[in-house]
Amino acid sequence: LGALLALALEQMDEAIADPAEVERRLGLPLLGSVPKVEDGSPKDALLDRKSDLFDAYLAVQTSLAFTTEHGVPHSFAVTSTRPAEGKSTTALALATTLARAHRKVILVDGDMRSPSIHHLGGVGHERGLSNFLAGDDDISTLTFPMEELGFTAMSAGPLPPNAAELLTSNRLSLLIERLLETYDHVVIDSPPVMGLADAPLIASRVEGVIYAVESHGIRSSLVKTALSRLGSANARI
Repeated sequence: LGALLALALEQMDEAIADPAEVERRLGLPLLGSVPKVEDGSPKDALLDRKSDLFDAYLAVQTSLAFTTEHGVPHSFAVTSTRPAEGKSTTALALATTLARAHRKVILVDGDMRSPSIHHLGGVGHERGLSNFLAGDDDISTLTFPMEELGFTAMSAGPLPPNAAELLTSNRLSLLIERLLETYDHVVIDSPPVMGLADAPLIASRVEGVIYAVESHGIRSSLVKTALSRLGSANARI
C-alpha cells in the first residue's frame, strides 16, 4: 500500500524536478540546466567568467549553435510560462555569452507591460521598443550600451495602453530586419506566455524561441498549454 501510495503521489506531482524530464514530458530538446543564483545578482555572476552561472549559459549557447544550419539563430526570443522563471536572466546571459564570443549583439526588452532591461543599464525607458512600433524610425536614439557586458540594449520604451495592438503590425519584423543589418544577433526578452497575447506575436516574428522552465516550480500541464499557444503561432521552440 505504501509503495502504491508513493507511486500515485509521484504521478500527481507535475512539477519538473529533473532536467531529463523536459524531453520526456514536453517533447522538446533540452538546451541546458542553469543553477539558481543564491548570492548577488545574475548580472554580477555573469561578470565573473568563472561563475557556475556563466559556465551553464556557455553550455546553453553551445547547444543553441546546433539548432540551425548557420549556428545560433540570428533572432530569437526568450520566454516562459509565467513571470519569475528565469527568462530575463536567460536573455541577458545569452546576450553576454554571444558578445564574449565576439558577436555583435543587441538585447531588446520585449516586455512592454513589466520591463526590466533598463534597470540593468541604469537608464530610464522613456525611449525604446514601443517608440519604434508606434512609428519612430530613429533606432540610434532608442538604444543604450551595456558596456560591462559588451553588448547594446533597447528598453521597452513608454508603456503603451495595449502592447498586443502594437505587436500585430509588421513593425517588429521591420525592426528585426533593420537591426540584423548592424548586429549578428537580436535577442528579445519576451513577456511570459500565459494570460497575454504578446509572446505568441513576438514568437511568430523571430527565428527561434528559447523556453525557460523553473525546476520544481511549474506544473508540466501548464507548460504544455503555453507551448501549444506558441505552436499555434508557428513558433520554432
